[in-house]
Amino acid sequence: LKCGFWPKLLQQSIATQWNKMMLRSRILRAGGGGIVDKMIPGYKDKIWARVPGGLKEFLVKSENSKFEKAIAKHQSWQSKLLSYKAMESSMAPSTKFRKMAVDWRRQIERGTMHYGRWYEGPNGSDYRPGNTFDRMKNVEAPFTEAEWQERKQYRSWDLVKFSYSLLGLFLLYRVTNEWPVVWCDDRAALCQQQAIEQDA
Repeated sequence: LKCGFWPKLLQQSIATQWNKMMLRSRILRAGGGGIVDKMIPGYKDKIWARVPGGLKEFLVKSENSKFEKAIAKHQSWQSKLLSYKAMESSMAPSTKFRKMAVDWRRQIERGTMHYGRWYEGPNGSDYRPGNTFDRMKNVEAPFTEAEWQERKQYRSWDLVKFSYSLLGLFLLYRVTNEWPVVWCDDRAALCQQQAIEQDA
């Protein structure tokens, strides 16, 4: 064997491996591809073998960069979506601000549901003079004692008092502060005009 045989063989094997690496995989569906594949078997591989190495490298790199760019975009969106999902639990409605009413099913279970026509009230009342019933006398009726004590902890501040306090703060601000008043002083312009007229 000649001395240059092994380096040449090694070079050929490296080139073969490189060509195998640069070959693109293709999907072979039922029938082994399209009609051109049946007429010219392996035509894509033959065309790809004739493409220059630099162009092959560019095409493979561009395809890989497109794939990696899509993955990076997905990862950026995934981080945003996961942070939003982590925040979603804090947006759940709180029982502190629940509806200030008792639903009809719970009234039935508690025995406080009143059945009748629209003009009929509880305890045989029908809103005629002398036959009325004040529901506000017993405001604890729809709730058990434990529920009523818990409900007292979440009373909101009276909005009327809040509005009056805001109005009082505004009036106090107006009384205790001086508001600048800007007057348009055109006396200097009039004096100049009179001086010009006198000179003329």
